[in-house]
Amino acid sequence: MLIFGGCILIYIIGKPVLETIQYRLSGQNAEGRVIGFRGRGSSITVFEENTSKHGKKARSRRPVYRFPVSVGSLDSLDAFSKSSILLPWLNFELNEKVSIVFKENEPDKSYIFSLGSLISDMVLLLLSGYMIKLGVTRFR
Repeated sequence: MLIFGGCILIYIIGKPVLETIQYRLSGQNAEGRVIGFRGRGSSITVFEENTSKHGKKARSRRPVYRFPVSVGSLDSLDAFSKSSILLPWLNFELNEKVSIVFKENEPDKSYIFSLGSLISDMVLLLLSGYMIKLGVTRFR
């Protein structure tokens, strides 16, 4: 079960990480702004605070951002990050400028390119790999 769960998590987390890096190298870049934050899960409510309180713990929210569809364009898109930031000091602030990467001719497939999101996703990938390692070593 650990091996299967780890493989699924690596796919779910790893695909956006690889696309972010691929779009940074070969896609288009734009400067966007954080316009709000979404709650956990499938919540569509946009908040102004970047954290929420659950008991005594503060949890980071996923940033919602707006960016132009091409350089110099007046048209813009609103999108949200698929992952939240694990380290609170790397979290985004409202109206913060962010680097957006997206697939050329498909701006709806966009990601925030930031140190915080890359570190958070890499930590989750390492934990998923550790799950697989535990599953393999348990069955020896």
